Amino acid sequence: ATAASATVGAVTLGAGGAATGLAAGGVAGAAAGLPLALFTFGLSIPIGAVVGSGAGLIVGTAAGATTGFVGGGAAGYGVYQRKDDIRDAASSAYTRASDGLRSVKGAALQSADFAISMFLTARHRLVRAGTGGTAA
Repeated sequence: ATAASATVGAVTLGAGGAATGLAAGGVAGAAAGLPLALFTFGLSIPIGAVVGSGAGLIVGTAAGATTGFVGGGAAGYGVYQRKDDIRDAASSAYTRASDGLRSVKGAALQSADFAISMFLTARHRLVRAGTGGTAA
């Protein structure tokens, strides 16, 4: 569980760090190329953006993957250490839900039985009372 959590954390945060590093590096590289734009006829801006993006991609991936690996591993280890508590809590929740379901089902059946008996009583009274017409 710990290795899987660490791997998932590394991949997830590594991808996020790569995207962030790519964007931030591109902006920083373009800004770094601005002072030289007069001497290079503006070519230093896109070249700086490309170089900055590449560096940001590498640094962002490394930083994100490292953070994700450590964070995911710690989370996985914590879950592994408390697996018995988690299993007990899940079992308790399942038991409570099952008990509640039985209670609701019993109440619904009692309500249905009561409604049927009331309907039959009313029908019996109406049939016994007749049509209310005159006798011949």
